[in-house]
Parts: sequence; C-alpha cells; structure tokens
Amino acid sequence: MNKMILEDPPNPAKIISKKLTKTDLVRNVKLPKKQTESVLPMMTGGTTENLQNGKEVKVLDYIEGNEYKVVLRCTENGKYHFGDGWSTMKHSLKLQEGETLSLYWDYKNQQFIII
Repeated sequence: MNKMILEDPPNPAKIISKKLTKTDLVRNVKLPKKQTESVLPMMTGGTTENLQNGKEVKVLDYIEGNEYKVVLRCTENGKYHFGDGWSTMKHSLKLQEGETLSLYWDYKNQQFIII
C-alpha cells in the first residue's frame, strides 16, 4: 500500500463527505456536487466529460487495510455518484443509513482515503 499523505489539518477542498441515505445504500451513492467538483481539478482525467463514461478510482481504508476500486461517474444532468464497485465497498465497510462517509483525495497517489 502507498504511504498515506494527509495534510494537518486536511484541506477541505480535498474532502468529499456524505451522510448516507437508504437510497445510497440500496443503489449508487450520490456525491455532493460542490465537494466533488472541488476534487476534480486535482484528479487526472477528472473532467465532467470523462466522468460521463466513468473513471475507476481507488479508495483506501487504512484502518482495515483494504483497497476498493469504484467507478466515479457524472450523469448528463451534472450529478456525481459511485457506480460499479460501490456495492462491494459498502458491504465490506458495513455502512449504515445515517453514517457519514468521508473521503480525502490524495492527489499525489491519485486515490481516495477513507477518513
């Protein structure tokens, strides 16, 4: 696993945080637009156009030592979500409705880190 790089304190422009709803857990998790768009300029290939086709990104869980691959997508109406890979990640993490999922974008390693 790559060395974890977190700023102290973490830069809010590199964080996506979402309180999970029942819909997020039954379907794909919808990500906050403003927070997601603050991360995109730091992401290789992170343009809205590229994300319409989907971009596979790595999500690291340093506490449990797990790594997930999920597809970040942008719909035609400009909404962002995790698609393929989300189901495996949410079940492995045992995520529940009402919990907050917070992800830090490690731009040096081009991956999210669960915080």
